[in-house]
Amino acid sequence: MLKSVLSRDFYSFATLFTALLIVSGIFQGIIVLGLGSRTLTVGAFYPWLLVYAFIFVVASFASLQYFWYKSYKAAFVFGLISAVVNLWQYILIYNILLFRSLQQIYIGSCVVLLSVGILSGLSLIFSNANEKPLLKWAGVVSVILGPVLLVTMLWSVNTLDVPFRTLLEKIHRGVSILGVLAPILFLLNLRSESKLLTDTGEKTPPIVWRELAKVLAILGMLFFGTMFAGESVRSGSHRAYVPTPFEKKQAEAFGARNYVNGNGDTLRYRLITPIDYDSTKQYPLVVCLHHGGAHGTDNVRQLTADPAPFLSNDTNREKYPAFIFMPQCPEGYGFGGIDGYPTIDTLVFNAIKSIEKQYLIDAKRRYVIGISGGGYGSWHFISTHPEMFAAAIPICGGGHARYGKALVNMPIWAFHGARDRLAPVSGTREIIHAIEKAGGKPKYSEFAYAGHDIWNDVRDAPGLLDWLFAQKRK
Repeated sequence: MLKSVLSRDFYSFATLFTALLIVSGIFQGIIVLGLGSRTLTVGAFYPWLLVYAFIFVVASFASLQYFWYKSYKAAFVFGLISAVVNLWQYILIYNILLFRSLQQIYIGSCVVLLSVGILSGLSLIFSNANEKPLLKWAGVVSVILGPVLLVTMLWSVNTLDVPFRTLLEKIHRGVSILGVLAPILFLLNLRSESKLLTDTGEKTPPIVWRELAKVLAILGMLFFGTMFAGESVRSGSHRAYVPTPFEKKQAEAFGARNYVNGNGDTLRYRLITPIDYDSTKQYPLVVCLHHGGAHGTDNVRQLTADPAPFLSNDTNREKYPAFIFMPQCPEGYGFGGIDGYPTIDTLVFNAIKSIEKQYLIDAKRRYVIGISGGGYGSWHFISTHPEMFAAAIPICGGGHARYGKALVNMPIWAFHGARDRLAPVSGTREIIHAIEKAGGKPKYSEFAYAGHDIWNDVRDAPGLLDWLFAQKRK
């Protein structure tokens, strides 16, 4: 049964978890503001998200208990609905991150979440909860920020203007941090009320679950928060890319090029010519697709992103004479294969045609190799243009099972880590199974105990490049 009067112990508990929610919200918001979508590449983000969700659930329970005791019925009802919708959102996000399913309902779920947040704010303004000025102002904050978040989100997912979408996403992330203003006002309200409590001199025994929740929340924040912050800093993604002297020297050796189509769209790329190039001979073309960490417009970073250094080292260039084509994908785009994400695939294909007008390329020996986002791109390239390629090495990417029949005769050696949380292994398993079901015989290497970072295992696979350069379209 609920007590008729909120105790000092309750105020202490509610104050602590509201404060933890504020601190963790600001902490996470700052990292997301700096890294953007790259936050998902930070391994410690996943356990941190569980800690954050736990703190939110407990803090929400405390606020609901407060509204119930105070007979703020409207605030309680909409607060309960908001808590349930938020909890569902955490479950949905985790499901998308781990299993890449239910992505199609994410935007709709966000709309519901933000709409409920606005209604919850209105309940604080126009119900009897407004007798507490701080609660009323918390409602005002929610009603102001909610529509801004809703508009920036919907606008960003519907605009085709990538620079503008990037700006909207930054605004959305920044405004999201301001969302802590509502719990800050609720915290101040708790503090002001707790000071009015009279000390009866009675000592009540601590409630075990509350004490346990405090310990778990604080230890979880300290441990996983430190991991999350450390990995975020080490990723270097939050800093502007500055090439090292070695990278600059390497870039100078491999000339920078641009392909511009009739609409003025530009693809920046590097083209490495074979050692001892003979203009009278035909050479294979290797299309090298970088991972997400090399996006940009500097036309340098893709040279340092796997698998480019492996393909471009002197040993492999001497052993396997070939042109190596390394396009750089700008921020906000991909090489294809990821539903709902803008792609530069047409620019890449047109750039290849342009290159083949300048050099003698063996049209029967075009290869594509890519990792992570480039792995998705590799599957996308051979699925949509199987006639262009003689073989592919897609690494920790994913394809669509509907292309199984189209890839029956395509030489493929795919790689994936069974514990990959960024690009779930199911994406590779499903397309491999579809090809096999259609009668194909793709090569597939899955590393049972590996996650997303499997490049060293791929690089050391016996006969990798021997296999690749032996393939030839009939």
